[in-house]
Amino acid sequence: MAFIINSLFAHGVGGRNDLPISEWTAAWGGAIALLLSFAAIGLLWHQPKFPKLLEGNLTPKLVKTGHIITATVQAVALVLFFVVLTACFIGPNNTVGNIAPTTVFIIFWVGVAISSAIFGPFWKTVSPWETLGKLLDKSHTVVTRPAPKWLTSGWAALIPITIFHWLELAYHDGSSPRVLGWSILAYTVFLLVAAWRWGWDEARKAEGFGILFQLIAAISPIFRDEDNRLKVRLPFVGISALNMSGPSIAIVLAALGGTAFDGVSRTGWWLDLAVGKSGGGLTVVNTLGLVWVSLIIGVAYHQASRIGSRLTSDQNFARIFGGSLIPILIGYDVAHYFSLLILEGQAFKILLSDPYGQGWNIFGTADHAINWTVVSATAVGWVQIGSIVCGHLLGVMFAHDRSVELWSKQIALRSQYPMLLVMVIYTVMGLVLMTG
Repeated sequence: MAFIINSLFAHGVGGRNDLPISEWTAAWGGAIALLLSFAAIGLLWHQPKFPKLLEGNLTPKLVKTGHIITATVQAVALVLFFVVLTACFIGPNNTVGNIAPTTVFIIFWVGVAISSAIFGPFWKTVSPWETLGKLLDKSHTVVTRPAPKWLTSGWAALIPITIFHWLELAYHDGSSPRVLGWSILAYTVFLLVAAWRWGWDEARKAEGFGILFQLIAAISPIFRDEDNRLKVRLPFVGISALNMSGPSIAIVLAALGGTAFDGVSRTGWWLDLAVGKSGGGLTVVNTLGLVWVSLIIGVAYHQASRIGSRLTSDQNFARIFGGSLIPILIGYDVAHYFSLLILEGQAFKILLSDPYGQGWNIFGTADHAINWTVVSATAVGWVQIGSIVCGHLLGVMFAHDRSVELWSKQIALRSQYPMLLVMVIYTVMGLVLMTG
């Protein structure tokens, strides 16, 4: 196989020393831009705008898909799922010759998330777990029985996101195809057993990836209305229609915390901390770091919400402003993983021709090489800075729009101070991690 995958799981994160500005210049520049934007929005934006834009317009017939096309896409996605799963066990146990790590960490985790922000809630249509769950519902009559609260509350969906981040960022052998295979198999069996017992509608509430991608899809200009009609609207306004629950906020915060630790783990001081450690010792250090960074992200939002609740006398403050986290999350995702998707994502088409490492060339791409020059480091660096700043600016816009919708001008402006402080901290931290 004529290609080399360097640092496959570095996740596109690293210093961009060729940028014409320093990391702290970028950080404080982003923070100042955020503060100035907040001031301008506060002076000029006095009426809610997002709710008026939710209706959207019907899409042209050219972009509508029929049942045959949908079924074909579902079948292809299901076949790919089984290829990846079997490759985990019978393919080479390394990240270079096995299709599973590239598919899971790049195509699935990065590609689906970013694509959901652009193309809307397509994952619900192509998800192999969704397809298998619905097929299971059709294959037998589900005995009507109430599903347990631990399943239906939504908190169970936080578990797969947490475990995924731990495998990706903390466990010393998390990219091993065998480890991935057993993890995917266990998750699939759990969902199907739950679907068999309580029906897929209930089991779906524990499918954390589907919930996360659905939340991200809210910022897409493409959506389906209550009548399942495909429509378009301005990007990002869809988050105002989200009914954020405690579990859904926790899922977004967990994803944001994992992405933040991904950046921390690439810094020089963290690498110095982890130097000389391997195996279980490395896993312990990384696990503590992942928990530490995730707690900082979560506690910061929680404390800001508590202060906001006191300022507005609204105990639902955290849920009201939960949607502001979504553009921040996708901004972080683009910043951290853009180069990973563009560069190392090319390995997917190469591995697709020989998914089991047997020397096949099914699609004629096995001898292709990754083009490492398709995007420059400088371009990646500017994308990283721009996506983080834009994500936070959009979060500020949503928070302001929601506040003027609910409260008087004075209360609306005051309610945003604690959340603005958190966003400034997030911005500075994110830009330092990206550019330093």
